Amino acid sequence: MRLAVFGGTGRVGRYLIQYATAAGDTVRALVRDPSMLPATAPGLEWTAGDVLDSNAVQATLEGSEVVLSALGGAGLDNPGTILSHGMRNIVAEMRKLDLRRVLAVAGSGILDSGQGGIRADAPEFPAIYQNITREHRGTWEALREGRLDWTLVCCPDLIEGNLTDSYRTSANLLPQDGRSISVEDVAAFMLGEMRQRQFVGQRVGLAY
Repeated sequence: MRLAVFGGTGRVGRYLIQYATAAGDTVRALVRDPSMLPATAPGLEWTAGDVLDSNAVQATLEGSEVVLSALGGAGLDNPGTILSHGMRNIVAEMRKLDLRRVLAVAGSGILDSGQGGIRADAPEFPAIYQNITREHRGTWEALREGRLDWTLVCCPDLIEGNLTDSYRTSANLLPQDGRSISVEDVAAFMLGEMRQRQFVGQRVGLAY
């Protein structure tokens, strides 16, 4: 398949590129610094630019079949708007090009709570994650409003670990007592889900 990848030099994104190209997929990544990309990945192309630039987003999407976003914020306290505004740009350009399938990464704060609402609305939700969760909510809203075939992979603590292929999934909920997931397993799950289409139009909690 031909994939468009956003956030390809980040923690999850670099594994998306590694695993996809190893499987024979062609990847075009939008990056601000192409030197951060692997020099030897077969089937890897790149567009230099920023996800807030609609022209750069369109150039990245052209000719693609599936879109994968592993965009990250600038930090917990002040994450900026790259996640929400970036996804709105991606969705808008996808609609122009008649592209349908998109998968993205977010935090587990926007998953449903057992008490109603989302987890971030619960009193016990850590305050330190509220700002980044607002950006993740913006990503979710952009996907829903775009009426595309979207899947939003919602993760608790992202750790550098191993590719285990052994984790739990739950539609719109965090698996019970789920606390972490490796960036390697998140990338592998996204590439599997883009073909299996088990969670289209849903958030999916992913955890050990």
